[in-house]
Amino acid sequence: MIFLDTCFIVALANKSDGNHKNAQFLFKQIQTEDLVISNVIIIEVLNLLRKHKNGKLNKEVYMIMKDNFKIQDENLNLYDNALRIQLKYKGKLGFADCIILETMKRLNITKIASFDEHFDGKEGVIRIF
Repeated sequence: MIFLDTCFIVALANKSDGNHKNAQFLFKQIQTEDLVISNVIIIEVLNLLRKHKNGKLNKEVYMIMKDNFKIQDENLNLYDNALRIQLKYKGKLGFADCIILETMKRLNITKIASFDEHFDGKEGVIRIF
């Protein structure tokens, strides 16, 4: 299983993103794996892509995420633990990244497809890019 970060999905969907070609190349390598996202990823991706194609890209990307990725639901217990992670790193990680780390821990996922260096050096996490 591989967790997909927001920046990876945005780069994959947005042809003008500086990491678009890298995302396409990486996706070809990992597409046979179980690809996992959480609710926060859906929200972040749709917020970032809302202005592309007058909002029409959101519908396309949403359907791709919904139909092709395993979506992990979030709950208050997960948020409680994510907050502990945020405190552990003294606020240097955004809450969404902490949710990702907690979700990965719960699902025993060690790999994350991301262009975000914030995941480097985090316990039990291997960033692939």
